[in-house]
Amino acid sequence: MQVLHTSVVQPTEIDALGHMNVRFYQVRAQQANQALMAKLGLDPEACARRGALLITEDIYCRYHREQFVGSTITVRGGALEAGPERIRLFFELANDAKGEVAATFVIVVGLVSRTSRVRMSIPAEALAEAQAYGVSLPPHGAPRTIDLSTPRLDLTYEEVAAKLSEEIADPMSRRMTREIDAASCDEYGFLSEREDMMFGHVRSTPKPDEKWGPMTFTTDEGHRFGWASLETRNVRLEQPRVGETICSLGAEIGLHSKVRHSRRWIFNLTTGRLVSLNDNVAIALDLDARRPIEIPTKVRSELDKRHLPEFA
Repeated sequence: MQVLHTSVVQPTEIDALGHMNVRFYQVRAQQANQALMAKLGLDPEACARRGALLITEDIYCRYHREQFVGSTITVRGGALEAGPERIRLFFELANDAKGEVAATFVIVVGLVSRTSRVRMSIPAEALAEAQAYGVSLPPHGAPRTIDLSTPRLDLTYEEVAAKLSEEIADPMSRRMTREIDAASCDEYGFLSEREDMMFGHVRSTPKPDEKWGPMTFTTDEGHRFGWASLETRNVRLEQPRVGETICSLGAEIGLHSKVRHSRRWIFNLTTGRLVSLNDNVAIALDLDARRPIEIPTKVRSELDKRHLPEFA
């Protein structure tokens, strides 16, 4: 695999759990992806000359090892598959000094018209060049829990909302609504690609001085714990436009003794369509012992209220 990006973990990238936040693994994978796309002739300038925009349609991450301040992260990657409509890629983030894999990514990209967002064909020369960067998916890059096939897309906002309360305490399931303003859009009125995809664009991308991260909790026994992500997947179906209102609803589609599988559906309330989905598989982590624990009884009882495996 090609080395595509190298960087050092900064203090500003550490979250409330004491390790590099999931957002910054994704940032590094996307920077490596941009470097590889440039090698294929699909850099922003080349795409713009064609009236095209390269978009990330699907991004899956499997987290392997926590990373801390000062660690050097090297990203390697290549193309798994390349076809006229999509290129599927693999990236590996590694801490070479420790000889460990930090995270792996499977990313799917495609081309759309800048003005209409209608799909465009990927140029033949880019597909030919992708062959030179071909890789195979290693076993440690394959998903453990999240299914990478096409997710269930037939649910409506009304169906999901009817099953869920107005619970807002839990960060993975709280209901969030956002009206798309002009300042967050490109010149054609579509929500900018710079906006945060990790939460389905419901949250604006954080400012440089903002520190976002997971909440921490205390069990009845006095132990500090938080939810540490094991796997995530973000699927984009369509891009919202200026003036439209989007809403995120979350539930549990899988619950185990130490692990939860949460799904967030993002609906466009203006059009009534599902625009994206976010999956997060997370483990309850004792923040002092740095080890997994059973989901505390009180927390588990609340999660059970929002457990909807039939919506998986």
